[in-house]
Formats: sequence, structure tokens, C-alpha cells
Amino acid sequence: MGKQTNGQDDNVILFPGLVPRLVEKGMTSLKEKKYYDALTYFKQSTELEYGHPQARYGLVITNIELNRLEEAKKHCESMLHEGIGEYYDVLQVYVSLLVQLGAYQEVVDLLEVVIEEDKLPPKMAESFYHLLEFSRQMTDGFEEIEFDTDVSDEESLEIGPSTEELIQALEKGNPDQQWGAIQQLSQHESQKVEEAYRTFLKGEENNPVLKSYLLQTLKEMKSQEEYEVHKFGENFKIRIQDLEDVFHEKFGTRVVRRLEEILAQKNPSLFEMIQQVWWHYLFALYPKSPQPLDANVWACALHYMGKDLLEGEADFKEIKNLYKVSDLEAKEAVNHLKKIESLLFSMDSKNT
Repeated sequence: MGKQTNGQDDNVILFPGLVPRLVEKGMTSLKEKKYYDALTYFKQSTELEYGHPQARYGLVITNIELNRLEEAKKHCESMLHEGIGEYYDVLQVYVSLLVQLGAYQEVVDLLEVVIEEDKLPPKMAESFYHLLEFSRQMTDGFEEIEFDTDVSDEESLEIGPSTEELIQALEKGNPDQQWGAIQQLSQHESQKVEEAYRTFLKGEENNPVLKSYLLQTLKEMKSQEEYEVHKFGENFKIRIQDLEDVFHEKFGTRVVRRLEEILAQKNPSLFEMIQQVWWHYLFALYPKSPQPLDANVWACALHYMGKDLLEGEADFKEIKNLYKVSDLEAKEAVNHLKKIESLLFSMDSKNT
């Protein structure tokens, strides 16, 4: 057992092997090109274990895949400054990002210092020398350019898709494109972006998991606004400042702790699977909480559902007696889990 070490007050007890399992799921999702799922797993991992090198590196790679280059750059910088991960591997990704972002002078300044120290691994030396030479040529070339066009300074510095293109991706793109658009639009402050977010949250056909990501993004942006949200046939209003951080869902942790007591030693593969089902369910439901707020009811429902999925047959009465809950509450919880899973699956099917 341990506690998170990222300095937050609401310490979360770590279950044995939880972070490695989350990282493994993140890597699997990354390989399957399920980038917004990967980001969830890596973000959960770093919330619980801030300095986990593979989770931090996973955040870098996932952000690159989502074309969130500035975000990937920030993650690389923090890893380099904090000494997390293999230094030269992270440095190589960081330099490549600087080149993609057109920050050629930064590349020159950085690599000249690194090469002067003469500690480059032989397998990487050639790559770094080439990047340095290329960046020198680019900086020399820029010095010769006369900017006599009528394009404004702000427009000339704009890198990547425009605000209008990102809004179009949010409105009409596939889930991966919408996820990337949500994150990139957070860097574009305008009334158009605000309206695009509002429209997306109200849209009945939009993915509820992506809406959860958007709400979390707005929370990270410290928005003070109130938004109308449509999820699973229900419309409601929410003030962003009142949102709980979904990755520290206190009730969710209580349910996992109850499941751990029953299953962690007896059936670890089942315990692992139903944890994933549970956190995905909570994230889809966010910012609403499951009802009733009884950890035994939801632990029972997850236990039954997971055993039924893995083994094809489960004794409801036997499982219900382990958690000492009523038939009605447990069955309603099972039905709700299946309903949300079915709705999410049907939405995913439409986008494949």
C-alpha cells in the first residue's frame, strides 16, 4: 500500500498493482489507436503516481498522436526538468517536437549545449547532429526573409489548424478528431469556441465520454461558467467550478476498495477487469453520480456482471449475499451498467 506523492491534500490509497495495470491499459489503447482512452489511463496513472516514467511518456506520445504538440512539449519539458524517464529518449522526442513547431532557434541553443557536454549516446548522436544542422539552416534562412506581407503578426505565428477548422472537427469529426479538437480549442479563447463547447455539450448525439473530457478541460481552464449538458436522455445544468475531479472520485474508490476485499486475492483477473468497467462507467456518467451511493450495491453489481461476462454464468444470489444487499437495488445497478455499456457501444459502432 502507498499514497500518491504529487503533493495534493486528498491522498489516495493505492491498491497493489493498480498503476501498472492502468499504464498497461493505456499502452494497449495507444496501440489500438484509441487515443482518448489511452489519455484517460495515463492521466489516471499520473494522478495516482506522479513520477511514473512510462505513464508520463505515454502522455507525451498520446498528445502527439492527437496533434496536441504544445501539450506534448510541456510534458516533455517537465520530464526533462524533473529527471523522469530516460533522459536522451525524452530529449529526442522533445527536439523533434521543437522542429515540428518551428522553434529552430530553441533547437540550436539546446543541442549546442548538449553536444558540447559530449555525453550523447552513439546511437543518437547522428540524429542530433542532423537536427542541429537542419535547425541552423532554418534559422539562417529566416534571417534573410523580409516579412513585407499584409498578414498580421498573430496570423503569421499561428501553427496548426485554425479555430474554424477545429470547430468543424468538433462538430463533424470522429471521436479521435473531436477529442483533439477539444484540447486544441482550449488554447483558442473566443466567443466562437465558447459557443462550440456549449453546442457540443447539449448535442444529443455526441459521445458522453467526450463530454466528460470537455467538462474536465473546462475545469482545468478554471472556467466560472454554467453549462447545459445532455447525457443519457437527461438534460441538466452544471457550474464548472462545482465539479469534482473525476480521477479522484471518492465514491468510486470506495467501491474498488470493497471489491478488493472480496476479489483481489481470490480472482485477480476478474478484479482487474471490473475495475476498468467501473471507472469507464463513472467517467461516462460524469458529472452525475451513480444512485444509490452505496458501495456494496455497486460492488455487487460489478462482481456479478464481470463474472457473467468472463464465465458465462454467475450465481446472483451467492454474489448478492457476499455484499448483503437487496435484490432490487443490485439488479437495478446491473441493468444500469449494462444500459450505459450498450449505449456507449452503439455510439462507438456508428463511428467505426
